[in-house]
Amino acid sequence: MKKKPPADERAIIVGQPNKRPYGVAVRIHLQTGGAIGNVENASVPLSTGAFLTIAPARTAPWEGGKKFVVTLEGFPTAAAAEAAGRRLVQALLWMSISTDFPLRLEYQSYKPAAVFERNRSDGVRLEAFGELCFAPEVVLGELHDAFGDLQEPDEKLLLSMEIFCAARMESSQRAVFLSVVSALEPLAVEAEYGEPILKFVTNSVAQLKASDEIPDEHRQSLEGRLLQLRRESIRQALKRLVREVLPDDPEAVGVIDDAYALRSQIVHTGSPADLDVDLEHEVKVVSAVIRRIYAKRLHRNVLRNG
Repeated sequence: MKKKPPADERAIIVGQPNKRPYGVAVRIHLQTGGAIGNVENASVPLSTGAFLTIAPARTAPWEGGKKFVVTLEGFPTAAAAEAAGRRLVQALLWMSISTDFPLRLEYQSYKPAAVFERNRSDGVRLEAFGELCFAPEVVLGELHDAFGDLQEPDEKLLLSMEIFCAARMESSQRAVFLSVVSALEPLAVEAEYGEPILKFVTNSVAQLKASDEIPDEHRQSLEGRLLQLRRESIRQALKRLVREVLPDDPEAVGVIDDAYALRSQIVHTGSPADLDVDLEHEVKVVSAVIRRIYAKRLHRNVLRNG
């Protein structure tokens, strides 16, 4: 079907909303409103005819910065709105890169852009905020005792703990999960395999070097990959780490291994193979194991909520 001129398309969007019933919204979190020119409510007609609007979004009392909802309205199908949402996300990220202002996408599903029906009422909306806290003497006691009792910090352990502690401040459950699982990687020391494997790798490298059929640039790349086989993978190193630190908890190895496998799925494909996976629950399970690992390494006991 021939595309309509932008002015005609906008006339349909405004005058006949039933023919363009879909829209798409993206929530963003900025350090300051200056990142988008300090606009509070703005509407921008795009070259396609669709309307782009930017409006403030509510923030929790403990959140800093500014939140906005960026909306595109005016699509005949949900699929068209979804496709436009992907382009909107790309445009927002490039805007952030180009202007060098930080921007964080906020979403709970696997896609940052949410399709909605323009003609459907939002209904009644209720928001509430709450927080869990320990007694001041408990928290300050932890700080006091840890400062006095802990040994000189280990740099890899510090890096691991820093990543873990900041992970749950990420904006999406996907980002939280990836950060939590990745927090253990600085502690994973890849051990070398035994003599039989080292001998096999050495022989394989020698055969590779003797081959005249493989171009030099490919030979160098393959040689590097073969030499990596002398050591165990990060995933294997993590399993060994858990076995050594938590020898009395055989289930902990499976928790970390499953979490790392799920992390690999998300990194390589963008989402889990099973879209029904509850990442919030997975974060709680793997976090419990990681906290116990830190406690063992530091010879401390973790506090329990509630």
